[in-house]
Amino acid sequence: MRKILIALLVLAMCFSFFACSKKDTTPSDFSFASLEELVNDPEFQQIFTDSEDDMFTYSVSASGNVFVYEAHAKKTYDDVEYLRNLTTKEISDKFALADLQKLLKRYGFSDVTIKVQIYNGDGTLITERTLD
Repeated sequence: MRKILIALLVLAMCFSFFACSKKDTTPSDFSFASLEELVNDPEFQQIFTDSEDDMFTYSVSASGNVFVYEAHAKKTYDDVEYLRNLTTKEISDKFALADLQKLLKRYGFSDVTIKVQIYNGDGTLITERTLD
């Protein structure tokens, strides 16, 4: 009798695990043939549109395994030396590029070079950096 109760409890536990488990949708559930295809996906583009802040708007593009991340200042600044003199690490921290690299890896693109371009409000390139 004890063995039957134990077997029923184990069976009930198994059913509860299967019934309660829900597979969450993650970026790795979506397959993209290329980095260009991922970048052209409207939902992926929305990530950068939603990231807009008081100082910058963002846009992204891709070519081969190069991901181009552009930050466009909303105003034209006369003194851009601060942005021009930021180190690659400081730029990465300021624009959360480590998180972007993680996101790209979750989508299956681990060998991507990120090219960061920061533009002034008048369209002048302030600085350009590359992260591997």
